[in-house]
Amino acid sequence: MPRNNLLPELIRKDGSKTPLSQIKEIEGLMDLVNESFLKKHPEPTIIYNGTHTIPNLDRLFLSPIHNEILKTQKINFYFFEVLTHYIPNNHGRLEPHILRYDNQVELTETIRCYELDSLDSWAKKHNIDLHVHCTDHLSWKHYSKIYKNIKFKSTDLFVSWFSSRFLMQEDYNRAGMEPGDIYPVINPKKISQKFFSGAWRYDPTRHFMTAFLAANDITKTNNVSFYHKLSNEDMVNNMWFDWNTFKEKHPNMSKMLLDGNTKLQEQVPLHFEVRHPKACNITQPDPDYNTSGMVNRRRTQDPERIYTKSFCAIVNETRVTQPWSNISEKTLNALKAFRPIVMVGAPGTLSYLQELGFKTFGDYWPEEYDSILCTSDRLVAVCDTINYINNFSIDELRKMYRSMIPILEHNYNRVQTVSEWFTDYNAKLDEQILLAQ
Repeated sequence: MPRNNLLPELIRKDGSKTPLSQIKEIEGLMDLVNESFLKKHPEPTIIYNGTHTIPNLDRLFLSPIHNEILKTQKINFYFFEVLTHYIPNNHGRLEPHILRYDNQVELTETIRCYELDSLDSWAKKHNIDLHVHCTDHLSWKHYSKIYKNIKFKSTDLFVSWFSSRFLMQEDYNRAGMEPGDIYPVINPKKISQKFFSGAWRYDPTRHFMTAFLAANDITKTNNVSFYHKLSNEDMVNNMWFDWNTFKEKHPNMSKMLLDGNTKLQEQVPLHFEVRHPKACNITQPDPDYNTSGMVNRRRTQDPERIYTKSFCAIVNETRVTQPWSNISEKTLNALKAFRPIVMVGAPGTLSYLQELGFKTFGDYWPEEYDSILCTSDRLVAVCDTINYINNFSIDELRKMYRSMIPILEHNYNRVQTVSEWFTDYNAKLDEQILLAQ
């Protein structure tokens, strides 16, 4: 992005140029630049919105001017997507996009990252002062011991952007409302169901949780989505852990999941805010705005009407089977909808939220699951917390909700200031880098 009055341009390898305004796919990235701290960021910046190994890094040396910038200035590298972690193996097979292991301590130290593999080699090759902002909280501590040619920071660019554009988005949501109205309106009387649990894209952790909900008949009376037809055998084979070991450790839960999936398969597609819902297998498109064939067309990524009907949001985050926490719009949408949450995430996700300045709900129900490293054990503990909440009546939950309102308002207001937390956090990391030089 040039520091003058010209519009940003795409510069191809052959030197030809195209205004970015003519490239449809770049619109979201231009919004990101204009609405986040990046527009005023004083240092050279690279944004990568893909995942896995990063190709074509050497093509950033477009001209002598670019060469001078890259080799003589501090370069900040940001990811818009989460990192792709993997465990090296001798089989020549790539790890799946989402790391699948049960957080065994002996394997954690072996974890590497495809994106950082590329950047570390690139920085070493060209002797670049490269400052890389990791998305997954505290993953920089692990990777700083492995990738010695990178200086590590910690910024979740997506979360920071979400925070920066919060008021603009809320102004859009509030259109037609009276000044001073809170959107959505806090009204315990509107709560008619206990739980919200959204699961669009298939993931074994979401299957685990939804099978548990079905086993306890929670899927029949609450706002739950799940679209995937899988037999019990397929469910077992898709899990990230060894089923026989799990069965020995948690015999009641293993039986409950099998019984629950049998019930679940009779109910799919479970859905809300989706046009023409249709059951699918895990290779077919999950609900989205542009799903082909007019089936499973998602209306919104922020179903606030559904949140308002629900007492509590079960947040099924994207990255669960890894040692470092990461949050997305799934968490932030629930918080800005004034909902208490039960977190299905990586270990320490609630602690991360507390570091960010949010308040969680340990005064109302058990949150000890957050500190359980083993993912399968952690999800069993999450299920125990859901059972605890489910034992209350709707009237009791409405009363509990009223007592939570100060916490819920605090979290709503905190969403819009999260980007400032990353700035302060990285200032401290900068001090550490200077001391180490």
